[in-house]
Amino acid sequence: MIKVIRVDHRLLHGQVIFSWTKFANIERVIVIDTATANDDFKKMSLKLAKPEDVRLNVFSVDKAISKIDQIKALKDNIMLLFENVAELSKFIAAYGSVDEINYGLIPSKPNAKRFSNAIYLTPEEVKLTKEMCDKGIKISMQQVPSANKELLNNII
Repeated sequence: MIKVIRVDHRLLHGQVIFSWTKFANIERVIVIDTATANDDFKKMSLKLAKPEDVRLNVFSVDKAISKIDQIKALKDNIMLLFENVAELSKFIAAYGSVDEINYGLIPSKPNAKRFSNAIYLTPEEVKLTKEMCDKGIKISMQQVPSANKELLNNII
C-alpha cells in the first residue's frame, strides 16, 4: 500500500530515512528516477543509505510504469520517491488516482517561482502540478512530518 508519494531532489537522505520512514511505518522505498536507475554508483549509494529494515527498489519512470500492477499488489507500506515533477507527473498519469503528493525539496533554478522555502517550480512544473491538482490530488509542501503542512493547491 502506498503511504507516501514524495518529490525530493535529494532522494533518499536524512529526512526521508529518519522522519518519513518512521512516521509512515515504511517497509519499502521505491525510487522512481530515470537518471538514478541508469547510474550504478547512485544506486549503490542509495542502497547504503537506506535503513536496514527497509527494502529499496530503483526504477526508471518507464520501468515503474510497466510495473504498476505489481506495485499496486505489494502488501508493504510503500514510499514512492521522485527526483522531479516531470517524472512524477508521467507516473501518476499512468498510475491513476492518488489522494496526496508531498513536495519536499525542489530547488531553485532559472525561471523558477518560489512557493515555499524549499519549493521552487518552473513554469512547466507549475503546469504539471496544476494538472495533478485539477485531478483532485492534494499537493502538500512539508519537509518533515512534524512540520506544518501547506497545501500548494491553495496558492498555485
